[in-house]
Amino acid sequence: MPVISSSACAKLILLGEHAVVYGEPALAVPFLGLRVRCVVEPWINGPSGMIQISARDLQINQTLQALPEDNFLRKAIELVLAELKVSRTPTCKLGIYSEIPISAGLGASAAIAVAIMRALSAFLGHPLERETLNRLAYETEKLMHGNPSGIDNTVIVYEQPVLFRKNEPIVFVHPGSTLHFLIADSGIKKATAETVAYLAQQRERDPESVDTTLAEIGKIALLGKKAFEQGDLAALGEAMNANQSLLAHLDLSCEALDELIAAARQAGALGAKLTGGGKGGNIIALVTPISQENVKEALLSAGALSVYLTSLKGMAAND
Repeated sequence: MPVISSSACAKLILLGEHAVVYGEPALAVPFLGLRVRCVVEPWINGPSGMIQISARDLQINQTLQALPEDNFLRKAIELVLAELKVSRTPTCKLGIYSEIPISAGLGASAAIAVAIMRALSAFLGHPLERETLNRLAYETEKLMHGNPSGIDNTVIVYEQPVLFRKNEPIVFVHPGSTLHFLIADSGIKKATAETVAYLAQQRERDPESVDTTLAEIGKIALLGKKAFEQGDLAALGEAMNANQSLLAHLDLSCEALDELIAAARQAGALGAKLTGGGKGGNIIALVTPISQENVKEALLSAGALSVYLTSLKGMAAND
């Protein structure tokens, strides 16, 4: 069997995180510049039916069979074997190499699962179709996050911007003009499962207030989609800022994120907000080619661990 290498990108939620878990719409885009790569190769002279897994970022270097049954890497591999009706586990090595920070709101767990599934299914001679891949990746997300919306695995599998609503058909969207974003890492790691559980507890205590806020976030996501498709940067920035205010109201932001968001806006960002689970992780700022260097410098001065630039090509022919 040949050596197979496959990859998957990170994701960015522009509008609607957390609300999307409860059936509201959310707008998300692929972050193509950050990726995870999975390499599968034959394990020459390895024990028959054993898969050796190495993932430095996850501090894993052991066989599939030695991983706990609830480990999401094991789940991803076993789902592929079951889907392809593989009766005899292949003797191979599986290496995972990720540029995506863990517990930073960028979809690392979904990207790792997708990269594994792509590489292993191709290694076995039956690459998974995207619809099947998305369905299986969602199963690993349930193991990781308990009650995921499915938005992370969907954006990562299709690598296209989407307006996502739980249990509804995927709506692909296209920016009306080229969009430029800076992503700044607060350096605070926070698992999305923790913030999802935190909001669920808040909702149990005060369902009316929380549901009202989540519905407002959903409305903002729809307004943001319109601005996104029209290439209306000012309106998209306003939607991002409004979304951040509501996320802060739900106590999903933190001092470090608030400082980065304020620094980005003061330096000329059209909009800025947390992206992902919140209470740590990253912020996303909408910038222009003129403002992006000033905003980047401001974010680094405000304590950002790292700052990435990503762009989405607009639909206009002369854009």
